[in-house]
Amino acid sequence: MTMPPPPLADADSADPAINQLQLRLRDCSQALALSQARLSSLLTLSADWIWEQDAELRFCFVSEGIEAVAGIEPQRLIGRRREFNAGFDMSVEDHASYCDAVARRAAYRDLTTAMVRPDGVRRYVRISGEPVFDADGQFAGYRGVSRDVTRAALAELKVQELARYDSLTGLPNRNLFLSELDRAIARAQRLTEEFALCFIDLDRFKIVNDTLGRDAGDELLRVMSARLKATVRGNDLVARPGGDEFVVLLEGGASATDLSLIGHKLLATIAEPVQLQGLNFWVTGSVGIAIYPADGTDAATLLKHADAAMYLAKERGKNNVQFCTAELADEAAREIALEAELRLGIVREEFVLHYQPLVQVASHELCGVEALLRWQHPQRGLLLPADFMPLAEERGLILPLGRWVLDVACRQAREWGQPELGLPWIAVNISQRQFCNDGLVDDLRQALDRHGLAAQQLRIELTEAALMVDKDRSSMVLAQLDMMGIQVAIDDFGTGTSSLSHLLRFPAQVVKIDGSFIAGLATSSDDMAITQAVIAMAHSLGRSVVAEGVETAEQLALLQRLGCDMAQGYWLGAPMPAGQLAQRLEPPVRALPDAARPA
Repeated sequence: MTMPPPPLADADSADPAINQLQLRLRDCSQALALSQARLSSLLTLSADWIWEQDAELRFCFVSEGIEAVAGIEPQRLIGRRREFNAGFDMSVEDHASYCDAVARRAAYRDLTTAMVRPDGVRRYVRISGEPVFDADGQFAGYRGVSRDVTRAALAELKVQELARYDSLTGLPNRNLFLSELDRAIARAQRLTEEFALCFIDLDRFKIVNDTLGRDAGDELLRVMSARLKATVRGNDLVARPGGDEFVVLLEGGASATDLSLIGHKLLATIAEPVQLQGLNFWVTGSVGIAIYPADGTDAATLLKHADAAMYLAKERGKNNVQFCTAELADEAAREIALEAELRLGIVREEFVLHYQPLVQVASHELCGVEALLRWQHPQRGLLLPADFMPLAEERGLILPLGRWVLDVACRQAREWGQPELGLPWIAVNISQRQFCNDGLVDDLRQALDRHGLAAQQLRIELTEAALMVDKDRSSMVLAQLDMMGIQVAIDDFGTGTSSLSHLLRFPAQVVKIDGSFIAGLATSSDDMAITQAVIAMAHSLGRSVVAEGVETAEQLALLQRLGCDMAQGYWLGAPMPAGQLAQRLEPPVRALPDAARPA
């Protein structure tokens, strides 16, 4: 309430000092009244409200701002204490900070708590308080301010939800699942219990995606998520770590027989028809099961073993359940160790390139080389790509490895492309994951620019499988490479799912006939017919042909008779280090001597 100004003495008072004092008192009183009015107006307009508590933490003053947010009249709080509950009204961390500050009679800042209005609406409030002491230094209570932060709190909760739950299915995502798996391990260790982990992969998901599109694929994943949740118990956890994979955490001990029944129950619910775009579709699943602690005592090992069991289910015809075995566990352990060594090998730059010559069939003249990756393992010696590339592809390590190969090969091509050596080009293999990576074209362009290399000095080789993942995208990327002047070879032609007709669609300049056909060239009429047909078709479309795996003089002679353009293989030269191949580039020798060819 605004205090009235004190009465003034008559203006004609005989004492000027009294008149002056009374004028100053009136000015102070008016300034105080104005300040109080300003504060009252600001409190009314602000979303904040002020409160005070006594030494017993009972409210003794609450401003009117609380009513708009909490739906409570301020006077109803007078004489009452504020109560917080850890984990419900307030986070465990904020609750601990509050209790510690009050115990020490210290200030606390920006603690968030939830409150439910009388009408059931939940609001979030941020509070700050500081202790009040009387003239004797005795604790007299707290004074503080509170603010409605509902909008910001809900936005933060949404961000947290997106970080922990899959936006498509609403299931826990990989991050939340790993957290829950760690919790299950800790609980099982404490209680000496077992639990099971099921790894599920949908067998025919790609068919739905390819035939009906991604929207239909997303709907299928949503349907499967709901089915899997409905199949297991309420306390079991179903999560989607990514793609078309699901994991189920089955807590509580169960026999192998019971787990097998659960696994087959999951398969049965997956196998029920799903209606997509008015059509019934059937998919199946493959289930792998790992058991704690027999199959692993940490999250990474359990997941690896369940995943290995799932792949065993796929290998055995799909739509079945497999348990982790000792053999699978050993193989998984070897893969884990190899992955660690592979990551370390990349950091230590333990990889090298070997180069295999390609020759013109008609003249035996060297026309190019293919760069082939090798791992100089510190304990196991020189490893071929088959020993580590599948794992590198699966773990995503192929991208840094591929960029390294490209950089080293381009640097070598620049050196060997000098006039005195004049090697026309170097071919580099691009893996399926590299080709599907959106940054491939930029990687190629940057490598050429970095080493001052002409596009014609670099060729890339792709398998049929890589091209067939997304045919429209493949055509677009190959067209970009063609415009850059980079020639493309389709590697291992004839072993994939494509046909010669795809030569029309994909703007590749070179076709490489797989060595399996060349091996039987002299003994199999079928291999001879296939090789002849590929050469004739490729030539009719303006493509060059390379024969891989040439190991005898007879094979080379037959290829010459069939009109094959180029060849490579151990008869013409094994993959070799750069220094060894450089000797063959020394002029005037341009053709590979027979003596240099291994028998």
